[in-house]
Amino acid sequence: MAGIGFALKKMFQKDTFSNRALAYLYSSFIAAGPWILSVISINFLLVIMRIINVNNVERNLFSATIVYSFLFSQLLVAPVQLIITRYISDQLYQKKYDMIKPTFLGINKIIFFLSIIICLAFYWNKPLPLLYKVLSSYLFVIISEIWVILIFLSAVKNYKLIAKAYLFGGILTVALIFYLVENPIYFEQLQSSTNFLISYVLGVTLILIFFLFNFFSTFYYGKAYKYDFIRYFGKFASLGLIGLFYTSGLWVDNVILWFSDFQVVIYDTFIFAPFYDNALFLSYLTTIPSLVLFLVIIETEFFIFYKHYFGYANSAHPLEVIEKSKREMRESLLYNLTYTFMAQLLISITLVLLANPIFKLLQINYLIRDIFKVTTIGASFNIFTFILILVLLYFEKRGKALSIAFIFFVLNGSLTYYFTTKPIEYTGYGFAIAAFISFLIAVSFLRDYLKNINYSTFALQPIYLKEKSDIFVKFALKMNSRVSEK
Repeated sequence: MAGIGFALKKMFQKDTFSNRALAYLYSSFIAAGPWILSVISINFLLVIMRIINVNNVERNLFSATIVYSFLFSQLLVAPVQLIITRYISDQLYQKKYDMIKPTFLGINKIIFFLSIIICLAFYWNKPLPLLYKVLSSYLFVIISEIWVILIFLSAVKNYKLIAKAYLFGGILTVALIFYLVENPIYFEQLQSSTNFLISYVLGVTLILIFFLFNFFSTFYYGKAYKYDFIRYFGKFASLGLIGLFYTSGLWVDNVILWFSDFQVVIYDTFIFAPFYDNALFLSYLTTIPSLVLFLVIIETEFFIFYKHYFGYANSAHPLEVIEKSKREMRESLLYNLTYTFMAQLLISITLVLLANPIFKLLQINYLIRDIFKVTTIGASFNIFTFILILVLLYFEKRGKALSIAFIFFVLNGSLTYYFTTKPIEYTGYGFAIAAFISFLIAVSFLRDYLKNINYSTFALQPIYLKEKSDIFVKFALKMNSRVSEK
């Protein structure tokens, strides 16, 4: 996202209210577009369902369909997300722009194929109408493809189009909902939930069309090496594990509570915990300010000092010059991290204190409110942890980042399971405590690295580099040769 970060920075330099407001709006869509789309749209559509007296079964079915689509599509893409990001960054750095489009087509085919298999396996024997199964499967595939293309759109820098895509997709969904409420399509079963799902699916489809147009209008050329990126799965396997464990850690508490007293089973197909899921989704919405600040401030200001330090270190500059650039980089990083953390904590604490009147006004169940108070604090520390993982990856400390992601996954799973044996008032404590402990560990890792950064930079570098010829390299060569033969 650094490319988009720099483009947004130009907007912030124009110190007018309109430019800064637009920059924050675009940043929000770029940093958390899928979350905004899912959380706001789900809750908005559920409100409409309540207003028109749609029964609880259909409301829960619609909500669970979207939650499952986002959850498992994230888990599907998570192991490849950071690896593909690294591959794209390397290709752009080497100015191999003709590798971007083939890489997108290659990873897209793999994710599409896996998505279809997952949907067939999940929905095959489920007692849902065939059309609803098809729509649900289509939604899962589309959302999976959106996760993939978002990896590539960071190179395009057209942040306005990204924001417009989410905006127009949301408008289309709402417009279709109001139309179909007055003129519903008739179905023998699940008429309301199917009409709502059609509206949502078409809105998400429009978003993907915008993204695809944006991508292919920029990267319209390329070589036939569609599977060259597979080489990186051996070279940077730790990045795949980081994505897998961190994303699994985000969802493991939900899954555990699906099998607790909060469990709701819909059509013998979906198992979920609507009270906890809704509270946690709303909590993650409160972390958007941190993501925006990280995108705009840290990835721009910090990156300048980052380039200076490592540029001087790699070009035999005097020690005093290197030390000065190191101090500037550390000061910039620590200042911006502290500023981001304090801003997020202020927002989170304020929302926790105002939760009672806000939830009463919105007529949201008191149990969701009480869980929200706990999970909002947990979500704040979790987003801090995520930012620190990204910072460690800037410094190529993949082992430490992997340790943090794994610790968060294990802690969130074990502590959430432990608190399911406690009274209902303790719901969400497992996630909050796990996020806090993971944050402290991440701070410790970053502090130790910054303290010894010169040693890590100069003493731990390899004498020479040799390209490994592992199973992934051989597989990539084999797949590429098949593509070139066609």
